[in-house]
Amino acid sequence: MRRIAVLLLILAVAVNSFAVAPQFWRVRSADDFLQGEIEGFAVTSDGELRAAPAMRKVATFTDPFVLSQTSAPNGDHFFGTGNDGKIYRLRGTDSKVLWTAPEPEVYALAFRDGALYAGTSPNGKVYRIDPESGKQTVFFDPQQAYIWALEFSGSDLAVATGVDGKLFKVNAKGEGKVWFDSTDTHIRSLAAKSDGSMLAGGSGKGRIYSISADGSGHALFESSLNEVSAVFVDANGIGWAAAVSNMLPSSAPPKSNRPASQQQQQQQQQGSGSGSGSEKKDDSGTASVEVSVSFEDATASSAGGIGQGGSAELYRIDRDGFVDTVRKFDREMIYGISAGTDGSVMLATGPNGRVYEVRDSDLSLLGAVPEKQVVSISRNGTSTLVTTTNSGAVYQMESRPSAHPEFRSAAKDVERFSHFGHYRVDGRNLDNGVTAISFRTGNTKTPDATWSAWSLPQTTTEGSITAPAGRYIQYKLTMPKAAPNAAIEDVTVAYMNRNVAPEIDAVAVQDPAVVFVSSAYPSSPQVLEATNPDEYGIFTSLDTPRDRAQGDPGKRMFRRGYRTVSWRAHDDNGDTLHYSLFFRAKGSDKWLRLRENIDESQINFDTSQLPDGRYELRLTATDGEDNPNEALTTAKEGVEFLVDNTSPAIAVTSGSDSVTVHITDALSPIGKVEYSADAKEWIRLTPADGIADSRDETFHLKHDDVNGRFVIVRAVDAYYNVATATVK
Repeated sequence: MRRIAVLLLILAVAVNSFAVAPQFWRVRSADDFLQGEIEGFAVTSDGELRAAPAMRKVATFTDPFVLSQTSAPNGDHFFGTGNDGKIYRLRGTDSKVLWTAPEPEVYALAFRDGALYAGTSPNGKVYRIDPESGKQTVFFDPQQAYIWALEFSGSDLAVATGVDGKLFKVNAKGEGKVWFDSTDTHIRSLAAKSDGSMLAGGSGKGRIYSISADGSGHALFESSLNEVSAVFVDANGIGWAAAVSNMLPSSAPPKSNRPASQQQQQQQQQGSGSGSGSEKKDDSGTASVEVSVSFEDATASSAGGIGQGGSAELYRIDRDGFVDTVRKFDREMIYGISAGTDGSVMLATGPNGRVYEVRDSDLSLLGAVPEKQVVSISRNGTSTLVTTTNSGAVYQMESRPSAHPEFRSAAKDVERFSHFGHYRVDGRNLDNGVTAISFRTGNTKTPDATWSAWSLPQTTTEGSITAPAGRYIQYKLTMPKAAPNAAIEDVTVAYMNRNVAPEIDAVAVQDPAVVFVSSAYPSSPQVLEATNPDEYGIFTSLDTPRDRAQGDPGKRMFRRGYRTVSWRAHDDNGDTLHYSLFFRAKGSDKWLRLRENIDESQINFDTSQLPDGRYELRLTATDGEDNPNEALTTAKEGVEFLVDNTSPAIAVTSGSDSVTVHITDALSPIGKVEYSADAKEWIRLTPADGIADSRDETFHLKHDDVNGRFVIVRAVDAYYNVATATVK
């Protein structure tokens, strides 16, 4: 069972001026480790980082692409390349060019009964080649633009082609016929089953086909990705398939370096079609030679993390034909599948040059190569060979551990400028300098020359991070004393974001007399009772219930003379904020306390204790609770409000036709004017100018409405100050 470390760090000495709560970045799962750059390390499905089997380069070619491989019973290995169509033979450590094809690409190789078979493209043929002399004859010409795969089924050779998506069966005499005509544009991959049937992967529709010995076939599965790049049948009869998306736009194979005369002759043979691997089959007879075969450049992998490749999916095909998705790869492509150990399978991938093992749906990383594109993989006995592009090479996976494993984490964004505290590396058998760790930091997303240099390697499993403060951090793990029983399980890095001042987003004064009453108040008449005025000085306020739901302003109600101030603020560090509110008369230079050290986002207060006039507010926000040593405070001021506690003035005069009611107010507009005759209901009056919107309004009452009656006029201003007068 893995030991889960609890990291307790004391960072107050180093970072006194920052928030008291440290944060931790932990890398402790297989997926976490796989996000980094890995060379010479393996990642187990349990999330352990271990020294990987050494990858020994056994051959290097001038050709940029090693596209295919096969082996002979005597141990010879054969490799097909592009762009010059060469076939190499590797015998022990001796590598030689066995034969150069007229066509530029050798995508398919197979070996049977002492002969090597090669499928060339474009507009190529299947050649039968003597593995000793290199002499060759044309074995079969399918009259197709591309030959993608060769696979023996019994004594017959299956030939997968495009752009008509046909599978041919060729007997020992080289006589061929169409075995299966798919609905895909290309048959890209093949795997023979013990019963004489065949699994095939298509490009265009991305289908997996099951093809019986008699040529009848049907689709087992249609992928959401457009190309089934590899199929494989393991020793237990279980099928495996990999589907990929186009990593780059569809393109023809890279330009050949052959003399111009040979290129011109080849182009004349190819024709001028412009199809792609994703288009529908064309029965018009015009062959298209553009396909979705491309390999991402090695520069796609940056120092900050894994390369941005295409996407891939791995499928398991049961004996009854049921297809299940085993694993999805968001930024990697699967080019080849081969047998692993004890029933597992191995995957050749790019653009990070990785070889994976899949066992019971668990993924582990076996190793990686610097060329970044592993396009084929094979295992014979205990020997595993992989081929690469960019540039072309062959590696053998060995039993001894890699001598200089290195892991670079993805660059971690800690979201803002931070100081870094301690690190801890947990695992097994890591003492005595087995591991070493270095750090670098910066303020750009991708590590570059603006970052700090790598810190000196530290061989202890815990210690202080000596890299400077920054927003991004990356670490590098090595094993100076690589041991097969050493395993890294967990890497923890502590950091503290630099404290930043709170930000006040908005401050608003609500309309006169508006108060908000939370549902937390008891439903009783005292809901609008005011607090003791001595508690906060001269001002009374409505009680604020402490269990108000966050973000709930409460029910909107009215109380004459009261004003409500509300605000919004935030802190990027997530600190708890406390607020203080001050006021002063407009033009004064002295701020007076209204409330201090509250955590509410609004308050109300009774303005009846203030003289009429204009006032302004000042709100401060502080993060002192979470930063006792150096609190940061932000203030916002200049928000004005008016205090009007004086009732309107009413003047009544009688004319020949009507009674004139003239109402004025010193500070606020006249809001509503009503009259009542003989103590009956209030009747709304309309001002002479048609709208009540100023501090000086005139109203008229007909004599018939007031003669001989007890008439009262009531005027209310915008601040709910009320005045009444009798009309005689």
